[in-house]
Amino acid sequence: MPASKYADDSHREAMRTTWNESTESYRKAMRLFEPYGFDLLARVNPKIRESALDLATGPGEPAMSIARMVGPDGRVVGIDLSEQMVELATRIATERRIPGLTFLTMDAEKLDFPDESFDLVTSRFGFQIFANPETVAREAHRVLRTKGRIGVAVWSIAEKATALNAVVAAILEFAEPDEPRDRPTPFELGGPGELTKLLADAGFGETQEERRTHWMAFEDEDEYFEILVEGTPLGHSITEEDPPVQEKILARTRDNLRKWKSRKGILIPCEGVIVTGTK
Repeated sequence: MPASKYADDSHREAMRTTWNESTESYRKAMRLFEPYGFDLLARVNPKIRESALDLATGPGEPAMSIARMVGPDGRVVGIDLSEQMVELATRIATERRIPGLTFLTMDAEKLDFPDESFDLVTSRFGFQIFANPETVAREAHRVLRTKGRIGVAVWSIAEKATALNAVVAAILEFAEPDEPRDRPTPFELGGPGELTKLLADAGFGETQEERRTHWMAFEDEDEYFEILVEGTPLGHSITEEDPPVQEKILARTRDNLRKWKSRKGILIPCEGVIVTGTK
């Protein structure tokens, strides 16, 4: 097996495992990501009776919001590599009695759908963790109908995605690099024009980029750790380190949060990037 193929498979399995482990705790972080989902939906504007595919759907958003917008005569499919995420999303959708919505365990690089199956493809914070986002973009292009739309949200660069970088910078400073290659950080594709070029190279036209900053609020450092660290695979990355390294990472993260702290808690900005395109 080629080294690159082994690395991709290793990364993919690591992502599947860590997201399975983070499934229930990740629900706490969902409120922080909602504003970026609203930005994404405003750009792609799902319409009544349309069919949509949501990649790396996690606990089911924005798939569930899209299902409400396309109505009972529409069709929405959310896919995720994590079996536990798919089970959680299915449970939530059932509890909320949302019609026309299905969740499936599937690799976004190998979409099990015929050509031209959907009017819309979305992904909120999935592309930056895909092993091969270029492949995912080509697959999205394949399953879209002519004039179909794509909308993708990713995190910005580290200096702009401050809320995430408070802990990510500490991890990168003290943790040992991953083997056989470094795993993507949350800031992959966040640079100016990066995601736009990726979609254009996959065949999409009329690509547009928009940057939106929202503020994330936490009562204190402990709530930050509980929601944004323990509730995401970032916490898994930290626990893989030796205890002394873990202590250094957490201490540096607290230092990074200090400038955003007031008597009312912690309020820290985080920029997201939304890119849209048309087939």
